Amino acid sequence: MVRIIILMYIALIMSGCTAAKAVVAMNKSTDQFITLEQDTRILYEKGAEKHAQTVAIKLDSAIQTVEQKQYRKFTKPVKVHICNTIESFTSYCVNHHAAGCVLNERLFLSPKNFISNQDALTHELSHLHIEQQLGMISWHSGYPSWFQEGLATYVSGGQGANKVTVEEARKAINQGSTFNPETSGNLIFRKTAYSYGLKSHMFYRQASMFVEYLHNLDKLKFKTLLLFVEDGKGFETAFSDAYSAPLSEIWKKFLQQQKT
Repeated sequence: MVRIIILMYIALIMSGCTAAKAVVAMNKSTDQFITLEQDTRILYEKGAEKHAQTVAIKLDSAIQTVEQKQYRKFTKPVKVHICNTIESFTSYCVNHHAAGCVLNERLFLSPKNFISNQDALTHELSHLHIEQQLGMISWHSGYPSWFQEGLATYVSGGQGANKVTVEEARKAINQGSTFNPETSGNLIFRKTAYSYGLKSHMFYRQASMFVEYLHNLDKLKFKTLLLFVEDGKGFETAFSDAYSAPLSEIWKKFLQQQKT
């Protein structure tokens, strides 16, 4: 925890108020959350019990989906925190636009997840699953955001990309409006959709299409890649070892496929 705070303090100095909010958020107490009687893995703020009950119906299936598609069991008990207001959610997750987030191995869902009929649970569980194995610092500093969000969107069946269809994403790619698949991440200056001039749903859809392409190209190699990642192997090395080719070469093949 001390190392995390030091690194986040460096981020605070370099990138301003967003990092400051993140430092506060990742250490904020959750003591006011109430444990759901029917499922102690779910905690909710007063007024959000109905949303908690909704999550209870879906949680087992969502966990099973993530464990199957990411090839390992969760390494720690799963806890899901249900916020009653967007203000409360933002105090834990910083981004008030999101429907859910994982920060420092804590998963929170916003009222937006329920009001707008979204379903961010499986998407966020995908993030939690790997963050539990690698830790927040290693996961975000060592692995590119397109892979993190693409994997979570793919595993969850499109959660996070609901507003953009595959056809719309393919058209944008062929017009040159797409992301650049980096081979590493950055804790302080994390790439987002806006880094590539994209809206978030477009970024998530395109990234998930590429992740799905990697899976369909060779399922055994994809499994090998994920297990390498979950073992903590650097992404660039993990990719080249799994696919026996550099990421840039596979990306070119993916772009070519979008034209057919």
